[in-house]
Amino acid sequence: MKPARTVGLVTIGQAPRPDLIEEYEHALSGARFLQAGALDDLSDAEIFDLAPGAADDVLVSRLRSGVEVRLARRHLEPRLRRCLDRLAQEADLTILLCTGEFPALQSRGPLLVPRRALYHFVAAVIDGLRPSGGHTLSVLIPDAAQGPSAHARWAGLGRTMTVAVSPYRWREEIGAAGTALAQTRPDVVVMDCIGYTRAMRRLVARLTNAPVILANAAVATVAREVIGEADDAHGA
Repeated sequence: MKPARTVGLVTIGQAPRPDLIEEYEHALSGARFLQAGALDDLSDAEIFDLAPGAADDVLVSRLRSGVEVRLARRHLEPRLRRCLDRLAQEADLTILLCTGEFPALQSRGPLLVPRRALYHFVAAVIDGLRPSGGHTLSVLIPDAAQGPSAHARWAGLGRTMTVAVSPYRWREEIGAAGTALAQTRPDVVVMDCIGYTRAMRRLVARLTNAPVILANAAVATVAREVIGEADDAHGA
């Protein structure tokens, strides 16, 4: 009997993340999961000190309590690096649970970076729907402050519109966000945050009648292929 593959999951908030792990348990059946969070050892006051300033790149996550937090990317990279180094000692693959950009982030072991995987996943879907171009892309982001960077990131794939709706304040914000989504009449919707869930995707699909790409599901699919290749190499 072959040993179970070990997969590390690193969040920019606090671990564990029971709201996210189901996607990976489904895609990576039989794997053993290790979780770590950049904010695991911090008090509420220390987390407050990581809030973004006016010039900072904004990221959004949640604490174990379920409370949403806004964080400056520059504060997170060294803390994430320590999480990755710790999990790399045991994990066959580590997955960063954030679609944000971390250009300086490196790992001592195999690392799946959602930002890159999601972009190419979406590009492939769009080309299949309308190879001639002229696409309209609606991108869901958790915070309006992320709008300019999200637009710059996705504009190369077509006419891009961003809609802010937090996965952690979904019920309060989805009404206004849903109206904005319906008005864009997108060819494809991208849910550009690991915090969004399948239940949220189903609602967005009903609102837009368009293909909806859930970041967490796309990343889990890629991870399954990576783990599958590793199993093949070990004679599975």
